[in-house]
Amino acid sequence: MIKFLILFICTIVIGSCSTENSQVNFAVGDAVQVIAEIINSDVTDSTLPAEAFSVQDNTQDIVSEETSIEDAVEDLETEITESADYPPGPYSLELFKVLPNMSFYDPWTLEWLELSSLYKHEEIKAFILVSSAGWCGPCIKEAAALIDVYEEYHEDGLEIIYTLGNTNQPLDVPFDTTIDKPLSAGYAADLGFMEGFQNIVQDLADKKLNYKMYADPNREFIEYTPGHAWPYSLLITTKDMGIRLVTEGYWSALMENKIIMALYNDTPDIPFGTE
Repeated sequence: MIKFLILFICTIVIGSCSTENSQVNFAVGDAVQVIAEIINSDVTDSTLPAEAFSVQDNTQDIVSEETSIEDAVEDLETEITESADYPPGPYSLELFKVLPNMSFYDPWTLEWLELSSLYKHEEIKAFILVSSAGWCGPCIKEAAALIDVYEEYHEDGLEIIYTLGNTNQPLDVPFDTTIDKPLSAGYAADLGFMEGFQNIVQDLADKKLNYKMYADPNREFIEYTPGHAWPYSLLITTKDMGIRLVTEGYWSALMENKIIMALYNDTPDIPFGTE
């Protein structure tokens, strides 16, 4: 009876381990040899040697190795995809460096804008990225001045990403705690601040706002420029996400000169020498 059970087990082991992997074939062969010795011996004990089951352990090791390889390949594919969607770093907010991929929140649509969506954009050649605050007087003046800039250059490929990192109170970040509660009073208060800021800008410019404003609940700029002044404005070309101009304080005429160069001239890629 014991020999019959051993033969039955042998059949199952061989059938379940049919693979081209040589390690498993050797393990199966070892198991068969052990079982054959048992059959030819005068075994009366129903306990099989541990070696007879070594094929199961080896198979588990092989499966684990294959899984690790698959995970590594998947990680590599992810890295390749990400590098294709955005230029590689290192990233910085310094002049002639590559802008990091940031995300800003549209409280009216409940959607996020990722700057990577502008990379190699077919229509947008360059964009102005501004970090501002509700309590900042120069920010309001710049926001009003940008209405004319947008009107002048938007059709030729200029976009403006205007972000608010503070409300009317210093250190009070809009939507940092209310973003997941769009029906709450806190969300309504933050939205009211955004709309109020827009109204002030429109009144100062005596024109309707023609570009979008976003909230910066994650304070994206802080990681790179923790002590920057407001407004903090950057001009970026979308072909390489390279920073062409950095200004702190009220917007200057230098910005318009750089806009013309970015839109109507073939500027070298950033980092330089990568064309």
